[in-house]
Amino acid sequence: MSLTQARCNRIARRSGEHCHDHPQLMLGWRGAMDYEFSRGSERLVLGQAAILPTREPHSYLGRGEDSEVLVIDLDTDDPCLASLEKSCSLDLRESLFAAPRALSLPPTLLPMVEFATGQLKLAHTPEQRALINQQLAVLFVSQCSQLLAQGDGEALRPGRLCAAALDAFIDERLASPPDNATLADALHLGQSQLHLLCQRQFGVSPQQYVMNRRLQWARHWLRHTRRPVCEIALDLGFAEVSSFSRAFRRRMGHAPSAERRVTGEC
Repeated sequence: MSLTQARCNRIARRSGEHCHDHPQLMLGWRGAMDYEFSRGSERLVLGQAAILPTREPHSYLGRGEDSEVLVIDLDTDDPCLASLEKSCSLDLRESLFAAPRALSLPPTLLPMVEFATGQLKLAHTPEQRALINQQLAVLFVSQCSQLLAQGDGEALRPGRLCAAALDAFIDERLASPPDNATLADALHLGQSQLHLLCQRQFGVSPQQYVMNRRLQWARHWLRHTRRPVCEIALDLGFAEVSSFSRAFRRRMGHAPSAERRVTGEC
């Protein structure tokens, strides 16, 4: 019988240190949790994931009473995962779980996290719960594997920017968006080279790319949360709500309030 399971783990302000005899995916959901593993320390929030191989020691610290993470414990002998490996020519031990790492999720995947946590909090029979565990394990393992493969492939191609690395760098600094000098330094490029590659690859300047990424997060928060517009603007590095609204309208063609009305949120 497979021991793969998905669960919502309320961390709150608890702390601890442990390791598991199975690989694990942790995805940010509510609040924030700091964790430390052999490759350094990271903060787990919505939009971030942690990949932990078997027997990887790690410590954790919840940053607030609302801190909660989505955890997927993976049975390495799970027949569903074995089938995924066979059909996609994967070896998860040598790819996804080869080393501990942090991973940034694109905004398009965040509704999946919301859907998963919602499903887990419903009442289910043991048979239904087993099915959900399998579905969520395959879903997030396949998505994380694809993100890593995309990032590694881009990183190996000369004369190209790694979009995954660029997005992750911006996501970590949403409240204080990086300027061109900071971006170029992080990517080990000159500013003129960064500008050329960004225009050639994405059709926009580096700062337009940063703004587009910030507004992708704005659209997600407006659609899927009840966070006030003023709070979203502040967390995205806008000094005033009016400047955020103008930027959003230019990019999306309508005001932030109209985006929220699409989903019926207040």
